[in-house]
Amino acid sequence: MIRSISVLLFVIGFIFQSCNETKNENNTVSLGLKFGAGANYVYLMDTRQTIEQQMSGINSEISQHMKLQSSYKVEAAPDNNSRLTVNYDRFYIKSSSNGLEMEYDSEDSTKQPAELAGAGAIVNHPFSIVVNSKGEILKVESGDQSGGNMQSQFSDSSIRQMMEQSLNIYPEKPVKTGDTWQRTYTTAMGFMEMQVVSDYKLISVANNVAHIEIKAAIKSKAQSNKQTEGMQIEMNGTQNGTMDIDVNTGLIQDSRFTQNVKGKMIIPGAEIPMTLVSDTRIIGRMR
Repeated sequence: MIRSISVLLFVIGFIFQSCNETKNENNTVSLGLKFGAGANYVYLMDTRQTIEQQMSGINSEISQHMKLQSSYKVEAAPDNNSRLTVNYDRFYIKSSSNGLEMEYDSEDSTKQPAELAGAGAIVNHPFSIVVNSKGEILKVESGDQSGGNMQSQFSDSSIRQMMEQSLNIYPEKPVKTGDTWQRTYTTAMGFMEMQVVSDYKLISVANNVAHIEIKAAIKSKAQSNKQTEGMQIEMNGTQNGTMDIDVNTGLIQDSRFTQNVKGKMIIPGAEIPMTLVSDTRIIGRMR
């Protein structure tokens, strides 16, 4: 009986010690890309967004549901960096506006309308990027040699924008519970280029998973694409959410965030008020 009690006390003591180690703010954790060469993982992104605008006193609403599955293979690169071979496996979008509905699915030939024929341009054309342990993209490399690689469809900067949201997220140095760090990137919201300044805060670490809080400020940038020629865009907003990261690999296991953006487009002779609300979830898993 005494021996059983001793064993029980030892187990309880071990559990409490483990809990204390997890919550001890003096302990730091290093977060970054730590995949070994040959590792394979997948990200599944699901976004639902609503865009409302008013023109000539008439309100209109665009609702969109988008899904993107991307796979990554990790290869060695010089100077302790990693070369990631990236492939977009599937792209899905459903858009509704003023009673008109369109749906595209790269995996379903019956859902590929002519109006969205270019939507699948990014699918199954692998390309490579070189990143450091903090997720900073150092180089964008050519994709497949079939003539349909990603760089023929998108510029170097466009690829960087797409990738930085899920890569350039890690702190420069080890952090402890309560510590914060900041990252800035540019992203596209429809035809608009927006700057996102994200503040990350480490809330807790348990079972080798870091739970992180995200708060970001979103602001429109000077537009540089043909779609916005002659327009002045003034948009501001916030992004709030959470992220769970595997401490051992840097994999985003689960991330959820909401964006709220408001502002206006100014075109000759008119101002168009706009609001954009979106909810996004990203799930990562090893293959």
